[in-house]
Amino acid sequence: MVSDDGTSNSSDLGADVDEKVGGLARIVGDIFSTDSAMAESSKPNANFKPTGMFLGSRRDNAKPIDIPPQVLARHAAMLGSTGSGKTVMAKALIEEAAIAKIPSLIIDPQGDLARLALGIDEKDLTAQGGDVSRARKLLDMCEVRIWTPLRSKGLPLCIDPFRAPPADLDPEEAITAWDMVAAGFTSLAGYDVEKAQGKVIKPFLYEILVEGTKLGVDVGDFRSLAKVVREPHHEFIRQLYPQCFVEEDEDGKMDVPTWEEVMIEYGLTDFEERLPKTTRNDLARRLSAFSSGVNQLLFSNGVPIDIDSFVEPAIPGKIPLNIVYLNTIQDEAQKQYFVQELSRELYDWMLTQQPAEGELKLLFFMDEVAPYLPPHPRNPPAKDLIKLIFKQARKYGVACVLATQNVSDVDYKILAQANTTFIGRFTQPQDVEKVRHLLKESGGDQDLVAQLPTLGPGQFQMVAPDVDPAPVPIQCRWLYTDHGAPLNEDQVEELIGEEIRAWAKTRSAGKSKNRGAGAAKAASRGSSWNKSDVKDELGLVEAARIKSIGGMTAAAHGVVDDSAFEVRLMGGLAVLKDGRDPLYTMQATANTASVIALAWTLVALMLAWRDRDLDWWWILAGAGISAVTGLVIALEGLLSHDTELLRKLTKFARTFQLFLVAWLWTLVLWSEFGELNLRGAQPVLEIVVVWVSVFAIIEFVNRFRLGKIHWNGSSALDKIVGFSTVLTGAQITEMKSNSSQIMSGLRLGLHCFTFVWLSTLLMLSEGVLPDTTSIASSWGRPTLWLASLYGLIVISELWLRMRGRMPSEY
Repeated sequence: MVSDDGTSNSSDLGADVDEKVGGLARIVGDIFSTDSAMAESSKPNANFKPTGMFLGSRRDNAKPIDIPPQVLARHAAMLGSTGSGKTVMAKALIEEAAIAKIPSLIIDPQGDLARLALGIDEKDLTAQGGDVSRARKLLDMCEVRIWTPLRSKGLPLCIDPFRAPPADLDPEEAITAWDMVAAGFTSLAGYDVEKAQGKVIKPFLYEILVEGTKLGVDVGDFRSLAKVVREPHHEFIRQLYPQCFVEEDEDGKMDVPTWEEVMIEYGLTDFEERLPKTTRNDLARRLSAFSSGVNQLLFSNGVPIDIDSFVEPAIPGKIPLNIVYLNTIQDEAQKQYFVQELSRELYDWMLTQQPAEGELKLLFFMDEVAPYLPPHPRNPPAKDLIKLIFKQARKYGVACVLATQNVSDVDYKILAQANTTFIGRFTQPQDVEKVRHLLKESGGDQDLVAQLPTLGPGQFQMVAPDVDPAPVPIQCRWLYTDHGAPLNEDQVEELIGEEIRAWAKTRSAGKSKNRGAGAAKAASRGSSWNKSDVKDELGLVEAARIKSIGGMTAAAHGVVDDSAFEVRLMGGLAVLKDGRDPLYTMQATANTASVIALAWTLVALMLAWRDRDLDWWWILAGAGISAVTGLVIALEGLLSHDTELLRKLTKFARTFQLFLVAWLWTLVLWSEFGELNLRGAQPVLEIVVVWVSVFAIIEFVNRFRLGKIHWNGSSALDKIVGFSTVLTGAQITEMKSNSSQIMSGLRLGLHCFTFVWLSTLLMLSEGVLPDTTSIASSWGRPTLWLASLYGLIVISELWLRMRGRMPSEY
């Protein structure tokens, strides 16, 4: 300051400086005290034990935020600008889903989420008030796989664009699925499906793929498809009338039918009229280019996308976290196509799942979705598929979570489908207005928009009507995994263990493809309002798909999936009335007979105990086994609505089945070689023993063949290599067994045994075998007839099996 006489007053100047410095110190102190309070608010109470998904604490009262996993069934969105902590919030959500035993499929464009494979320093976690025991539990439970398309640094992942939709779809689902396949090839060939040329090419490819697959025309690789696209009429006629190309008439000319005749006979369209020859040649040239060069890496290098592979652990008991590391794809068009095909596989997989009742089977997370879900009118290849997944995923138990830092660059209609939204800091006016519009569309509280520019890192407003009708101010908890700069390819390579690599090799490319005739026939039939009129020529699907839980309950309605056959102890008694699958009906009959045999033998044991012919503990054992059997029957009826509890009951019942078989065999041998009087139950008991033993053997053999038996000790690599050796190098992870296949093997075994038995009877009756009792000669001729019929069946089936031409429905 300057005094009236013009001299400076140093004491006043010093006081002014001290005042300013003190004010600045107070401001800095307030900032640090606020950060400290926020950090403290994110630390849970020492006595707090999460029961659901622990995401952090409320900023207003420091109470922990612990939400049930089922909240994600209606989808979620992570919104926040750069530096808002959006990725940290996303990782916390994925970690909690893993702890809740929900597998994840994560699309990671930058490499940020790949750090989920790295554990955090426990000292740092303790310093932040984190739960070290939960962090250890997460690392013990998780099996993090980092998939790297086009590269082998991580687990190489490729696309099988010729993989047809599942066979067991109704016509409308099949049409939608095949339309996605055609859209994929159209986009891959460089045509925009939203523009005029793309709108003509996509339906052309749809017809070629559907009708070609249905009629057996080779459209299973790029060269073959290009050949059919170039000359569709010629290739279809060559497939349908092969004799016309090897036989000549008297004039030396082939009698080839006209396309008009073929169209009438097979209900086909005029392919060449739908697309001019020049356009067909150009399309064929583009498609054939993908059969060579670097493009092959996208389609043959690594493991074909398979959602079943993503949800099944390589190491028993682990929860798979699948991170698709997109940084290895440099070409933006290829990246778009890859996300499209990944979405298509997810959609097809969902359609094969039984509807979920509160159960979450998969968490599908997409980071930085703006390039794939831009606002109208832009429509990249994956957009329609992701929209479809969002609409239908809930009923199949798939939780979808999207994350973006550019709200204005994402279609708000898709974001509005997320029932739970985590909104972080936004400072750009256009983003703030977009959030306001989003909240208005969803009926949320728009007042929170004013707070968005003031939020700090890790601070969010959680809009979740299923949790709280009002917005919840949340401070994200400290992560249980490492957080830092995105991983590069070399770092990813170091994180993949040998066990996981060995498992991935068992699922590598080069396997036989699903030619999809069933799905093609369903699509070719077209949609129908009256589903009772729809029949599947291959017998693979019913006229109407019945939505029910899996296993015996589904079998009661004729629905059997491709999962491994599992013996159910009792359950499925309703199958005897409503069942349409012969294997499950046979099993239900055996289970019913087991109940009768147990009750009968228990009475016999009680009478023997009364007569002092056996000790009391035999009665206790018989009563205990009968009581457990009755309890299982009752619980299966009462819990038919609860998929998770029914699955646990099935696991117990499958183990108890062994005790039941052992008990029944004990009774049979005791009555045969001992002095036990079964009071006339001997014939019934012997039949039941044979039946339940056959099903127990079927279950054991089938589980062994599918690689479902696990031993204690050794590594997963040893198990994989061991099974590969036992199965002569077969890819055990692709082996599927449904009831029709098991029924076929059982029938063939019975045919062989009966043929040998009847042949033996014939030799006995004719005295061919020495020292045998003669059988009445009147049995000879009918036995010969019967043996000849069985011989015909056995020889024909064996011949077809040896040549690999046994129809799939047998």
